[in-house]
Amino acid sequence: MTVASQITGAGTLLVLLLMNACAQPPAFQLEAAQKAVDEAKIAGAEIYAKDDFMKLEQEFALAKDELAKQETVFWIFRLYDDVDEMLSTVVEYGGRVAAKASKNKEVAKMAAVAMEQDALWAVVSAKRLMTSTLRRTERDTQEVIKQQLTALEAGVAEVHGLIENGDYLTAEMHAKTLKEHGVAVSGALRSAIEKARGRKSRAHV
Repeated sequence: MTVASQITGAGTLLVLLLMNACAQPPAFQLEAAQKAVDEAKIAGAEIYAKDDFMKLEQEFALAKDELAKQETVFWIFRLYDDVDEMLSTVVEYGGRVAAKASKNKEVAKMAAVAMEQDALWAVVSAKRLMTSTLRRTERDTQEVIKQQLTALEAGVAEVHGLIENGDYLTAEMHAKTLKEHGVAVSGALRSAIEKARGRKSRAHV
């Protein structure tokens, strides 16, 4: 190899090294990725798109790990191309996760409100039966019935509070349980009424 060729090769290498040295950490992309993760979280992705949000956080963590890895490399040899691509993926995926979470949250809200209405109707039905039942039962039984209905009414208020706070999945679950309890109380009240009627009929025989 001639001296000229060696000089040319060295010059090319020097240019490449200088080009790499000009590479800057992707601060803007990092900020955009962090914003995408934060917005997904605000949209409720931790609850309403849980698996997707976990994947998003993992992708972001990998990108930050790669960035940290490059920071340990001698400054002339640092390359941020892979980091840029990884952070861009986080931004794009974060937008999709946020949209999915918002959609799932709205569906959950509708389901919670519908179940709340079902639970409320179950409680109202139980209260309507209560008046007839109390006249036909003993004092101890009356007290138990009143306590059950008080608990049901408190449960309705709790469910409504959960909906107001945006905790739709918990609200739906509690409302479903409340509805089942309300139906069970109504069944017990009807049974008590039938027994009281039976005793009354036998008394007249």
